[in-house]
Amino acid sequence: MKILGVNEGHHASACLLIDGEVVACISEERLTRKKNDCGWPSRAIQYCLAFGKIGPQELDQVGIATLTLNPVEVKIKRSHTYKIRDYLVENERIWKPLLVEKRQVDTYEVFKELEVFGQDQGLPYDFSFLEECVDAGQRLERFKVERRRNAQAQLGIPAERIVFLDHHVCHAAYAYFSSPIRERAVVITADGWGDGANGSIGIAEGNKLEIVHRTDRNDLARIYRWTTLLLGMKPNEHEFKVMGLAPYAKEPILAGPYEIYKRTLAVDGIDFKYREKPTDMYYWFKERFEGCRFDGIAGGLQRFTEELMCEWVANIVRQFQAAKVVMSGGLSLNVKANMKLGELEGLEQLWVPPGAGDMSLSLGAAYQLAASRNAAAAAPIKGFAHAYLGVEYGNDEVRRAIEQRRIAARYSVVEGVDHRTVARHLAEGKVVARLCGRMEFGERALGNRSILANPRNHQVVQLINEKIKNRDFWMPFAPSILAECAPDYLVNPKNLPAPFMTVAFESTPLAHEHLAAALHPYDKTVRPQLVSAAANPEYHALIDSFRQSTGIGALLNTSFNLHGEPIVCSPEDGLHTFENSDLDMLLMNDILVARR
Repeated sequence: MKILGVNEGHHASACLLIDGEVVACISEERLTRKKNDCGWPSRAIQYCLAFGKIGPQELDQVGIATLTLNPVEVKIKRSHTYKIRDYLVENERIWKPLLVEKRQVDTYEVFKELEVFGQDQGLPYDFSFLEECVDAGQRLERFKVERRRNAQAQLGIPAERIVFLDHHVCHAAYAYFSSPIRERAVVITADGWGDGANGSIGIAEGNKLEIVHRTDRNDLARIYRWTTLLLGMKPNEHEFKVMGLAPYAKEPILAGPYEIYKRTLAVDGIDFKYREKPTDMYYWFKERFEGCRFDGIAGGLQRFTEELMCEWVANIVRQFQAAKVVMSGGLSLNVKANMKLGELEGLEQLWVPPGAGDMSLSLGAAYQLAASRNAAAAAPIKGFAHAYLGVEYGNDEVRRAIEQRRIAARYSVVEGVDHRTVARHLAEGKVVARLCGRMEFGERALGNRSILANPRNHQVVQLINEKIKNRDFWMPFAPSILAECAPDYLVNPKNLPAPFMTVAFESTPLAHEHLAAALHPYDKTVRPQLVSAAANPEYHALIDSFRQSTGIGALLNTSFNLHGEPIVCSPEDGLHTFENSDLDMLLMNDILVARR
């Protein structure tokens, strides 16, 4: 059974599922180099089919996530092209008149005036219907037809093999079927919006998944999104910066904003309700936060989010009597809320897979089609053994990139470098980027497209922030920890799995010493990747070599990219980033490029 999964929304992606196992998955942005790319993921599809060594005609089914997409947002590639000012203009010209002033607005006419509207984004859809339709509802319906026509034309397969699936069903299928759990589990999704909902609850067991509750009242992610804009950061991208800022807020500073948030949304059993419903998510809070400090707003928001998520999930676990919980959707990217969920009484297992926002909808679509065909099958659909599902490059391709950029004339290039040599450089304080093996899936670099450093050396924090990544000073780094060393560094009494940096933990006193540069600077929490020899033997061997020379069973790990760019994919991307930063070294397979 060969199934292609596709996500055309923001964070477009594609995956290939063969006989119930994911063999390839990649986000379109990694190949186009357009951050948060959206629309038909042609390059991602090409990669997946090439990796599987099949043509599109050999596909049994194609699952396309999300029943309804806004054609204008896709046409302008809103998630990629929008800057902060564009979100402000959109609020001023669309949402304020509609929601605050209660005036009718032709949103399409507003979008048409945007500079990006007339630009060719290289998408294969025929958008001529936009001018023919008289209202937004018609445009949505016509885009459904155009998406199906485009998919059939691009793949050259019969229409009956192409299936469109509900947004939250895809989130739920990904959450459950990516997990190692096949006993009875409760499946929770929570996000900003998709196909008329922003949350769902499912019950899963074996190869069966049933959605038992949907809600359109879980506005937590929307509140978080527009607070991100209020704080001068980009919605749908910089929420993690707000989360990283939150711990710095002291109680007297966050108390006021927290009380404002508390006046709004509340948990109502396994659903939500409003105590006082804001007219909108931007101007209502902006007016009430006048005079509040930025860190207090972030801190109040994070506390509010954690409390509501914990109350909601606790109610779900209690009502459905399921101690195993799996989660997906944009809100599950909040690792600090996940930490609190993991501590809930009655919850025994928590699984949050990598890339649990919309980039994984392609995986959910493929999983759901496989499940619907194999619900009674004895062989279970296979979960994630690891997240290394992307492109891999051999040494010939590395050498070709080095030659084309004339790297050897300006830098030292050494071949045949082993783990011990790289570990020694790291122990000496060098910052080393690593581009080895198959690229990982998800927002987090997991060693194969990572920047690595000694986690004990706090001086590297400023170095990486200012000379390499251009990161905000308050943001924490994270460690890759040998799985066998996890008890030394993590407070994890339930032994929750943490292979993907999707859950945070309290840290031990030894972690404060060994991982000083890879903990949150203020509250000392840690967002770890636990590395097993089975999942990534080469990366595990490198960390183990570092442990043998330093006694520290971990490395500081941050994504290998320049600020505002996607994580690197190819040797050309890696060399571009190396030359445009102050990285000391770049390891590509066993070829080490270093500044002289």
